[in-house]
Amino acid sequence: MALSTTRGTSSSSFTQQCRYDVFLSFRGEDTRNGFTSHLNGILRYNGINTFMDEELPRGEKISTELLEAIESSKISIIVFSKNYASSTWCLDELVKILECKNNGQVMLPVFYKVDPSDVRNQREKFGEALAEHEKKFRDNKEKVQRWRAALKEASHISGWHYKNDHPQFRFIEEILEEICAKLNRTQVFVAKYLVGIDSRIEEISCLLDIELNDVRMLVIHGLPGIGKTTISKAIFNLIAYRFDGSSFLEDVRENSKTNDGVLQLQKALYYEILRAGKLKVHGIAKRINVIMEKLRYKKILLILDDVDKLEQVENLLGNCDWFASGSRIIITTREKKLLSTLREDSHLFYYEVKELDECESRELFCQHALKRNKPTEDYSELIHQFIGYAKGLPLVLKIIGADLYDKNLQCWKSALDKYKRIPNSDIQEVLKISYDGLDEIQRDIFLDIACFFKGLHKNLVIDILQSSNYHDPYYDIEKLINKSLIVIAKDDKLLMHDLIQQMGLEIARQESEASKKRRLLCHEDALEVLNEDTGLDEIRGITLSLPHPRKIQLNLGKMKSLKYLTIRNVICEDLKYLPNGLRLLDWNEFHFSSLPSTYEPTKLVVLNMPWSHIELDEHFERCRFDTLKYMNFNYCKNITKLPDLSVISPHIKKLELFECKNLVEVHQSNGLLEELEYWDLRRCQNIRIVPRNLRLKSLKSFYFNWSGSLLQRTEILAVLSSVGYLISLHSLGISLKNVKDSSNIYNLQNLRGLFLYECENFPKARGTSGCFPKLQVLGFRDSNITTLPEIAHRCPKLETLCIHHCRNLREIPRLPPCIRNVFATGCNSLNSQCRRRLFSQLGDVIGLPRNLVCGYPNMRSSHQEFGSELGSSSELDFASEWSSYFLALPGTTIPKWFNHQSHGSSISFSVGQKFPSFAVCVALNIKRKDNVPLVPHRFGCSIYLLINGFEERLTRYKFRLYSLNFMWFCYISVRHNFKRIILGDRNDVTLRCEISNDYRGLAEVTIRRCGVHVACICPPRNSTADKVLKEASFDERLKLFLSRVAAEVLPFEQEMVGSSETQNANYCPLCEIAKDSALHLFQCCSYAKGMWYGGRWGFRIEMIQAKSVKEFIEQIVDPPKELLAERVTKDEFTLYAVVAMKILWDARVKALVSETKESINQLAHRLNTRYDSNLRSLGTMRGTKEQKRESAWTKPPDQLVKLNFDASCDQNNVDLAVVVRNQEGNGRAIRRGIRLCSKMGNAIGKLRRDLKKLW
Repeated sequence: MALSTTRGTSSSSFTQQCRYDVFLSFRGEDTRNGFTSHLNGILRYNGINTFMDEELPRGEKISTELLEAIESSKISIIVFSKNYASSTWCLDELVKILECKNNGQVMLPVFYKVDPSDVRNQREKFGEALAEHEKKFRDNKEKVQRWRAALKEASHISGWHYKNDHPQFRFIEEILEEICAKLNRTQVFVAKYLVGIDSRIEEISCLLDIELNDVRMLVIHGLPGIGKTTISKAIFNLIAYRFDGSSFLEDVRENSKTNDGVLQLQKALYYEILRAGKLKVHGIAKRINVIMEKLRYKKILLILDDVDKLEQVENLLGNCDWFASGSRIIITTREKKLLSTLREDSHLFYYEVKELDECESRELFCQHALKRNKPTEDYSELIHQFIGYAKGLPLVLKIIGADLYDKNLQCWKSALDKYKRIPNSDIQEVLKISYDGLDEIQRDIFLDIACFFKGLHKNLVIDILQSSNYHDPYYDIEKLINKSLIVIAKDDKLLMHDLIQQMGLEIARQESEASKKRRLLCHEDALEVLNEDTGLDEIRGITLSLPHPRKIQLNLGKMKSLKYLTIRNVICEDLKYLPNGLRLLDWNEFHFSSLPSTYEPTKLVVLNMPWSHIELDEHFERCRFDTLKYMNFNYCKNITKLPDLSVISPHIKKLELFECKNLVEVHQSNGLLEELEYWDLRRCQNIRIVPRNLRLKSLKSFYFNWSGSLLQRTEILAVLSSVGYLISLHSLGISLKNVKDSSNIYNLQNLRGLFLYECENFPKARGTSGCFPKLQVLGFRDSNITTLPEIAHRCPKLETLCIHHCRNLREIPRLPPCIRNVFATGCNSLNSQCRRRLFSQLGDVIGLPRNLVCGYPNMRSSHQEFGSELGSSSELDFASEWSSYFLALPGTTIPKWFNHQSHGSSISFSVGQKFPSFAVCVALNIKRKDNVPLVPHRFGCSIYLLINGFEERLTRYKFRLYSLNFMWFCYISVRHNFKRIILGDRNDVTLRCEISNDYRGLAEVTIRRCGVHVACICPPRNSTADKVLKEASFDERLKLFLSRVAAEVLPFEQEMVGSSETQNANYCPLCEIAKDSALHLFQCCSYAKGMWYGGRWGFRIEMIQAKSVKEFIEQIVDPPKELLAERVTKDEFTLYAVVAMKILWDARVKALVSETKESINQLAHRLNTRYDSNLRSLGTMRGTKEQKRESAWTKPPDQLVKLNFDASCDQNNVDLAVVVRNQEGNGRAIRRGIRLCSKMGNAIGKLRRDLKKLW
């Protein structure tokens, strides 16, 4: 069969039509149950769709299924093993793969324990096998020459050579990395260099023994830095695909310190295994019960990483006695006896990770220090001493090796001399080596980050440290990064590996014992020290975070060196002192109205007091926060006045006053804070006095909504007049209530986000296009506007438009082409024409075809690729709701061009092997309870996808409860998201919408309808195919086949392209007389007539008078009485006919592909056999007992049946068929294949026995 692509086709065009990512060609007897099985499993688990012929029957000739699989794969991997060439099947695969390689397919060889030169030169086993083939195919030497040429060509292609001299796991990881790179996939990362891991995985695999159906718990324990996490990740990647659900929970110890952290772990466990749903119950204990109930019937793999208390396990797994058969639970810990209290019958196993041996240590160290596997001679002795010092601890080898990389020999000797002076009996001391490479200030910075700043933003930490150390710490932080002691996350937060942080905490503890710079982190230690009278002046920082609120008397007066103070759940009855040297004061729910009168915060940088009783009284006004840069008073109800910060804290950068409900006055001078970058004054509903003159030259974000406030009009106008001077603003949220002219906002040319509240009119333009050239997000809320201006001209780069509760809005103009999201909820005056235009425009932006209908042509339709021209921007990042295409509009009428629609919260459709992008529309109804005021609370709406046992939440958005009825449209591109499933020819898909509403007492949210616009392969609506699906009651596969015939989508012309040169592409491949068509194949072809007549019923197909396929199917589905024999039901006739049609179709396909035809007798025999099999299934489906039916023909009299015929023929080459007919002319074949020869008497005897069996 020819490739559907032509020579010269680009790789990208080839990829677009591929069904599989990777095709695996291998010799089963060599590698099926070993290397190839492992490779296939790891590729599949990493989301790579592979083809491995595990069930196809073998024969002399390569099957059609394999040819098609090779053609429809992006990459082919050939595993050359010792007996590969002995298989003609494998050699044919290789020839086909090389043919596809010339058309853009990627080919990658793996030489598994064979030398590539043996393949190239056909020596050893390869030469012997080909010699045997030449004997076998001596009449077809060209075939063997093609095999030889293919082997030689393949051996020259760059690939992998496995000599059994390094870990197989790492070898497979290398292949995975290459495949992921070529497919542009993200792989699960374990470690950069994997050394010594194979033997440990093999030992652990023996303990897990996943082939057994029991439940096993494995505790992996060992020294810090020994590689427990690395090994558990490798195990997880290797076997997770063998389970119904799996989850890898990292940092359990750290996340279990707070109730909220435990709840997050429970959510992660629940979601990762079920791949859907939400833990709606509250409380740790209740959630444990829900987890047990939902997961007890799933065979799961669960890994809890870094556990140090049994309570942490119980918070997630309860008593650990509920797991389904076959489940495996792995726990990594430093505590060997962590689970010792479990019952003896818990199938508990222990595995202690041992240190690397000398060879493994040398290889790992060299990888990091020299970027090679083996040392050079001049470094050999030094390396031997370094690995002797590390004592096989992988983390230490990594840290030291990385530190010595690119250093000269003298540096290595100097470093070794220093390392040897530190005792190496203690693992913690070994981890401290990199720390010792820091100067004193860098050490303090490292310990401060480890103890107090992990997880905080980098700039905030730099400001704190600069105040503490009196110089810019940027260089020092870079030094820590370079030494792998800290890392910077994507959101610019400082992070630190758990083991490195533990090293820092241990050093801090030792310093505290030595009465040096003391850092108190454990609340028990902190409480003990706070009650002492000595050593308090050495304390550098305290984190006092209690699990529950508790009354404590804090004695902070003597802590002269205290710089960092973090308090949670502490109720202090009397606070007389705060150290004047504090840089960080982070105290949630501060219970005092004022800071201590003795406190002079001259060095404070961060003041966080949300939810506190602070009043900012006269004492606060007298304070001078000269170094204060971050101030958070969110939700502080006692604050009525914000004093003059230009005097109190002139260097403030971030000022948060969100929902300070009783704030009345903001001092005028606060409009002149030159360094202020962020100011939030939202929901300050009683504010009356604000700065009239805003000269905040550094301000990037300003949010001020005076809705419901008592601001005078003059105050408002003054504020708005000043806003126009804030030219550095990137984000502005402001109220325009009672404001007629706000055109000065157009001065803000750097705006990326603009949010307008209660505006009467959109700011008037000044006659220029591109008023906001950089604006990406525009929002309106609670506005009386009736129409919007030409946004496409004023905001040419707008991506998101949010309009909430603008009841009078009737018209939204055409938006710029870069628009991605439009939300217009609570805008019930929006006219229908505008709604249709918005749907249409967003559809045009995405590329949604309007004329899309259901039908099997979509299996090949270009509509399946709608949105593909958008490139990477059309691919959703499901972690970010703003990266997709959303539309929310009032109303509940889903556009008709959504080709699937249903009542309720779910909808189903079918797709082919290539999952298309699709658009979903959900109609929501919000009914507020009586006498409930309008509130800004939100509810969530999630869309889940279910396919082939796979379930995934595709997207989620939160809407305001006062939005009334509206429709939510979202475009979803999910092709890249199917990493754990393999799509077949037909895949049934269900989309489920789910509402999460925590405010049911305020409003009820329901889903009325939902629709989907998708290039599906469902039968067309309102057609004969609908009648098939509705009325037929037999096997789904036959029903699907009949639906495709009815929809006239069988690929006649396309498949004829692949016919051989000897076949005429215009004629039926069976009779080779008439033009090929569906109606001819099923009704007119001589093969069809012979099979119908030669079958059990002896049916004359000519009795069906049909001029089209539609008419033919209608008579099959709803046969008239004249087509039915006595006691034959309609269902039985339809079943018989469909089985016959399917057999004819299969025979046609076989004749096309293999140039061989089955005889009419063979087809008739298959018809009878398959009909009997399907008839039994039909009886089961009806719920009736299978019973023997009487024949549809009248029993003949008990007499000899005389057979008379006249023929002139060669009796050695003619077959005789005997057919018995009833009075209506319907017949049944009794005996076929009777040879006209000397043994005629035996045939007649058998015929008599057949007649007796019939009646």
